[in-house]
Amino acid sequence: MPSYYDLPLLKPPVWTWEVPAYFFVGGAAGASAVLALTAQIGGADASLVRDARWIAAAGAVLSAPLLIADLGRPERFLNMLRVFKPQSPMSVGAWTVAVFGGATTAALVMPGKPLRDAAATVAALTGLVMSTYTGVLLGATANPVWKEHVRTLPAHFGASALGSAVALLELRGHRDASLQALGLGAALFESTAGFALQKHDTIASVLAGPVPFLLRLLGKRKAAAAATLAGSLLTRFAWVAAGKASAMDVEKVL
Repeated sequence: MPSYYDLPLLKPPVWTWEVPAYFFVGGAAGASAVLALTAQIGGADASLVRDARWIAAAGAVLSAPLLIADLGRPERFLNMLRVFKPQSPMSVGAWTVAVFGGATTAALVMPGKPLRDAAATVAALTGLVMSTYTGVLLGATANPVWKEHVRTLPAHFGASALGSAVALLELRGHRDASLQALGLGAALFESTAGFALQKHDTIASVLAGPVPFLLRLLGKRKAAAAATLAGSLLTRFAWVAAGKASAMDVEKVL
C-alpha cells in the first residue's frame, strides 16, 4: 500500500536546524562534564577542571533554547517533564537536559566544595546520557537509515562528543597529555567505525576522523581541534539529512 488513508506510511523528519545543533552542543557539554569529574579525580590542574565545568554549563544553557525553538513554545518542553517514561528516548532526553542543566550550574555556584563536587558528579552521570542518548533517539525510529545503525549510533555520537569536548579544552589552551590521548582515541574511532557510519557525508567523516588524527600525530593540536569541531557539527547535520533522504526514498519505492 503506497499510503494509509492518503497519508504517507513514513514521514520525513520535520526537524529544523536547531535539532542537529542541539545534538552537537548537548553532546559536547555532556562529555565536558564527564571530563571535568575525571580530571578532578585524576588530580589534573584546577584550571582544566574549571574550564570543563564552564563548557558543560554553557552547553546546558544553550541546549534548552535550541530544543524549545524546535518545539515552538516553551510549555511544550515543560509538558514533556510531566511524566518520566524510561522506555521513551525523548522523555529520558528531556529529563536529562533539565537535570544536567541544574547540576552543571550548581557545580559552578554552589557554596562549599562538597556541594560543588556532588553537583559535578550528577552532571557527569547525566552528561554520559547527554553525549549518547541522541544516537538512541535516532535509532529508535522506523526511519530505515537510522534504524539500521541503532546499535552503533550511541557510541558514534559519544565518541564524537568526546572529541568535541577535548577540542574545546585544547582551544582554551590546555595541553595535557591525557587530552591528546583522548583526542587520538576519538579520532581513531571516527576514522574506522565512524567512517562507515558516515558514508552519507564524506566531508563530515573526513573532518571528524582522519584529518584530526593525522594532525595530532604531526603535533598540530589546535588545527586538529578545529577540524574535530567542524566534523562533529557536520556529522549531526549529515545524519538528520540522511534520515530525511531515507524517508523520501521509501515513499518513492512505495
